[in-house]
Amino acid sequence: MHYFAGLFDADGYISLSSSGSFTIAMEKANEECINIFQSTFGGSIYKRTRKTTPTYAWRLNGGTEKAIEFIDSIAHLCYVKREVLLQLRSYLKQSREQRRESRKSYVHTIKALREYRIMTKEEMKIATYLTPSEEFFKWFAGFMDGDGNFSVFEYQNGQRRSFDSWIGAFNTCPWAIIHINSHIHGSISSYKGIKLPVWKWVCSQKESEFVCKSLLPYLIGKKEQCRLVLDYLEINQKRLIGLKRGQHAIPVSDKDSVVIRDIIKQIKHLNSR
Repeated sequence: MHYFAGLFDADGYISLSSSGSFTIAMEKANEECINIFQSTFGGSIYKRTRKTTPTYAWRLNGGTEKAIEFIDSIAHLCYVKREVLLQLRSYLKQSREQRRESRKSYVHTIKALREYRIMTKEEMKIATYLTPSEEFFKWFAGFMDGDGNFSVFEYQNGQRRSFDSWIGAFNTCPWAIIHINSHIHGSISSYKGIKLPVWKWVCSQKESEFVCKSLLPYLIGKKEQCRLVLDYLEINQKRLIGLKRGQHAIPVSDKDSVVIRDIIKQIKHLNSR
């Protein structure tokens, strides 16, 4: 369930309208993640086409009882959407008459909880570090399948070409990024989104292998990308073994360059699906 909580924290959607109708939904490009979510919680799946990429939208149906059952199974494990789910549950647990009287207040509260406060980079700094548990990595795997990225890239380094890897997560919710960075050392930055800033966490290079190995057993949608980044890290690590302090890293051999470029090609193909 921790995985599903992370996935819903990344891509889930909750709303309550002034008419009393509510929505619990999620949309992703990865069909496998949506299918597994649907097989666990029920609901319906709809295929959509946005520009050239098809996406798969999951929507919970079955009325009030099914919604409360879903919330009870996942809300306590969510980090980003816990409060909005609990607010919806509180509303749904009321009688029809009580809902009519309190609806306006709940609509306002749920809408406010979905609009995250804009934070500064100074506020995003973490003073404490928590040891990541297995439960955290299960949650984080779901979040990465939703809003994460595994990448290997080639770049110009002086007179020669070189390679590097990148593991990161994006979200408009600053607390999600703070939560990740409090467990795994990395850097935080932001860029302008459509309505709110999008916060970005990038894993420290020293933590990359540990993070990949910890996430790999729990990932579904991006398991192969994670495995390919691990393959690259193992190739790169061989060049660093035995180096003394102050020595330059051994250049990537032509043979390894071919392998790494194939890794880059495979990851790009997987990310484009």
